[in-house]
Amino acid sequence: MYNLYIMKTSQTLARTQIYLTQAQQNRLTDAAQGSGASKSELIRRAIDQFLDQQASVTPADKAARIQGIAGMWSQRDEMRDPVAFVRQLRAPRF
Repeated sequence: MYNLYIMKTSQTLARTQIYLTQAQQNRLTDAAQGSGASKSELIRRAIDQFLDQQASVTPADKAARIQGIAGMWSQRDEMRDPVAFVRQLRAPRF
């Protein structure tokens, strides 16, 4: 059955396995039934959409994000001495 389905597609497919929560599984099943597409097809579309969004981030976008967070802790009293702050965070472990 699966071989016939895979052979009908114009793309070469590679099999993979993922774990979903039960809630995700239920939502995916409902979406597949509502759209008439298979769960696999919906997962492939979601992956393509996610990767397309990732690819659109340019180095300039990344630099702007970094600039936006620069100094965001500068007004916090505990950050006046960053070394002491880190030692205090690590103290319970050592």
